[in-house]
Amino acid sequence: MAKTYVTAVIVAKEGCEALLEKELRKVVDEVRAESGCLRYDLHRSGRGDAFLFYEIWESPAHLDAHSRAPHMAAMHEATASLTACPTEVTLWEAVDAAG
Repeated sequence: MAKTYVTAVIVAKEGCEALLEKELRKVVDEVRAESGCLRYDLHRSGRGDAFLFYEIWESPAHLDAHSRAPHMAAMHEATASLTACPTEVTLWEAVDAAG
């Protein structure tokens, strides 16, 4: 199976940036320990109001299992009132630039 690349952009409501970041940080170590997780990095925009998860998974099946993990459900519940809009999740395919 092909590796699965994901970006997830989360935008904070005004005044909720620090609390949102705190909640997002809570899942990083747990996700990195999940089966099939090759990379799971959290980034903050220069303005400080948007966050980006950059993820690499061994396969779509591993990503699917990740989406059903209890700690992800807890994170979604904890951040629902802190976000300005729905999370924008994008799946990506690697491009072989040498070929």
